[in-house]
Amino acid sequence: MNETPLAVLIVDDNEDHAQLALEFLKLSGPYVVDIACCLEELWEKLPARRYDITLLDHNLPDGTGLDALSRMKTMPDAPPVIMVTGRGDQRVAAQAIQRGAIEYLVKEGDYLQTLPALVEKAVRNFQAIQAARSSLARIHYQAMLLDNVRDAIVVWNLAGEITYWSRSAEALYGLSASDVLGQPVASVYAAAFDPAPCGFAPGESQIDVERRYRRPGQDRTIWVSSTVTALEDPDGQASGSMDVCRDITQRKNLEAQFKVAQTQLAEATRLAAIGELASGVAHQISNPLTTIIAEAQLLLHQMAPNDENRDSAKAIEQAGWRAQRTIQRLLDFARPSHGSDDEVSINATIEHAIHLIGGHIESLGGVALATELGALPLVRGSQRQLEDLWVNLLLMARDATADGRPHQIWVRSRLAGAQVQVEVNDDGALIPPTKLGSIFEPDFEGFENGRGSGLELSLCREIVRQHRGRISVDSRAENGTTFTILLPTEGTNNGTR
Repeated sequence: MNETPLAVLIVDDNEDHAQLALEFLKLSGPYVVDIACCLEELWEKLPARRYDITLLDHNLPDGTGLDALSRMKTMPDAPPVIMVTGRGDQRVAAQAIQRGAIEYLVKEGDYLQTLPALVEKAVRNFQAIQAARSSLARIHYQAMLLDNVRDAIVVWNLAGEITYWSRSAEALYGLSASDVLGQPVASVYAAAFDPAPCGFAPGESQIDVERRYRRPGQDRTIWVSSTVTALEDPDGQASGSMDVCRDITQRKNLEAQFKVAQTQLAEATRLAAIGELASGVAHQISNPLTTIIAEAQLLLHQMAPNDENRDSAKAIEQAGWRAQRTIQRLLDFARPSHGSDDEVSINATIEHAIHLIGGHIESLGGVALATELGALPLVRGSQRQLEDLWVNLLLMARDATADGRPHQIWVRSRLAGAQVQVEVNDDGALIPPTKLGSIFEPDFEGFENGRGSGLELSLCREIVRQHRGRISVDSRAENGTTFTILLPTEGTNNGTR
């Protein structure tokens, strides 16, 4: 929970419900809570304080929550809204989300107990959305500035000889006018582009395209925006062509960063939805499992020690407990990460990750998963993020070994000086040498050997970076593929686990 109090506005005409919600929030952490009983009070209170979240009841004496949402969308500084609906009113909840509500809460069961966690999650999601919008605004502004740079101009005649080469062209292409004037445009200029400028189609007088340009004698390429225009002499006769180009390399880089941000945001949203679904399913399974375990224990209590069915009842009880532990681990994994900086046992996070997906990996057939965990000091970080790190690396190892043949996946941990070292090794498909240098950069085409979608390793690198660590990879036929993670142990006690 944040130490800075969250300002919450509860809009509910039922005073008892509003007071109960207020008490649940204040018991769970630092909150500043105001209450409005109608829309009129809502419009009075909104300008008076900067609220972090609004809990908006749908049925109000002077209007509906949906009406309020429509109006709040036009307010530049309106806080995010959690729509509170009656039991079973999923249609209203869907309309609320469509009109801009960030979350919804149904008044049924012990819904107030889930309120603080829902409020925190909604505030975090809204802050992430605002940060993404701010980043997009900066990207568009920088792109606008790049559009105002001086253009490079190159002109050639009908014979294909370069007749004009501007100073901006000298700076952009790295060739002086004296070197290119009178030279063939096809070999001196057009050949350096991908795609190369081409002739005009019948009736066409201008071609707009974005091209890559490779400077002569250099491996580095730049992006340019090219506009090729057909030129005419004073009599209206064709006289040649002119290419006006500007360097858009930075804009292209910004677009690539934006695509990465979009993809990561979509992936985070998808994983959050999966986590909530898994949590709901796990809760539904947990109740019948409790009955199964209790009934098995009751049978054991009633059976004589030499009863021939005793082993079967004991097996049922043990299987129930194993399933219960798996469900608890799933619930822990689905719980939102708070980015905490706690003292964490690396071995425990590895064991939790393996408990969660180890069975799935070994179910492929022929894939054996083994661990070799040494005594380690605690490290500072987020247990949830570290578990995500091992899960991602193990799932990618699974992808690399999913060929139906026998394979081995190892997870090893040890102390390396003042750092904790973790290795995730597999003997599956190797990473091509050409990919190793950029393996941790987002790759929207994915890896040829099926090792993830091309984005997971950039997320792994970010988790390691946030823990002040380093991640590297080695992939050779004699040793297989090994991801090595080094995490510092400074700032923790000397206990080992």
